[in-house]
Amino acid sequence: MIKKSLLSMVFTLGLFTSALQALEYDVSVGLHDFVVSDIKNDVAADGIEAGTSHTLGINTAIYLKHTTPSGIKMLAKAEAFLDRDKDHLDADHYPVWFDFLITIDGEIHKINDNNSITWHLLMDNKQNTVSCIEREVRQHVGAGYEYTQGDLRLEASGYVGFYYIEIDDDTPAARGYTRQDTDDGEASNVLSLEGDYRFNANWSLSGYARNYAANAGFETLEQDYEIRLTYKGAVETFGEGSTLNLKVKHSAYDFDRFYRPNVGVPILPFDNDTLIQAYVTVPLHF
Repeated sequence: MIKKSLLSMVFTLGLFTSALQALEYDVSVGLHDFVVSDIKNDVAADGIEAGTSHTLGINTAIYLKHTTPSGIKMLAKAEAFLDRDKDHLDADHYPVWFDFLITIDGEIHKINDNNSITWHLLMDNKQNTVSCIEREVRQHVGAGYEYTQGDLRLEASGYVGFYYIEIDDDTPAARGYTRQDTDDGEASNVLSLEGDYRFNANWSLSGYARNYAANAGFETLEQDYEIRLTYKGAVETFGEGSTLNLKVKHSAYDFDRFYRPNVGVPILPFDNDTLIQAYVTVPLHF
């Protein structure tokens, strides 16, 4: 199942190649702090200290963007993070991790100038985070209601699809779990609220809140919150179309479904991570 999910991401990315001449390319470089909070020191064998962990690093990404003549917007992103891992929440962690994203957004019906019914494809995948996420794959399709008024846009959406997560087995093993206990895949749904607001020609703010839940029993799997401040006035320094960005993304995981009564402690001594990024994005012209 997981291999099929990854193949479908590759296939979807291949859709972009049909319009290579119309693709827009951006690259970004920046700094980040990867924060894990509320860490518990409940098992001495895992060697993890209680409190909050900060992992500093640098990051880079490439973005591919395309808008079709009918207004369908496509985005693909591949991002790499190099960490200075000093807290070793995962004892065998390689200090490089990755984040991939594909989105396709279109309009089903325009009710009037301010209201629309929309459709969406949302696919993302992250691997090898310092917070012990070995692999996470999420693939969903959905529909939404969008409201726009001047420089304000708001949207509520619902999705159905697939959610898979695998926890790196080193820390769970030190806590009494086996490798067979560390992954879970679910037919899932997503409820999303998002919006953006442009203050003026240079400054804008965007964000979203998403709840991922299992279709069976509607058990919460994960909650994500992101907010991003963008500045477009750095043209003289970085070139036409460049932006400065400050982004904060918080993820709260529900690991209760991994709990084994015979072990007696949670699979990890934490259940969250927060990525704080400052980066510049520059368009590439060929």
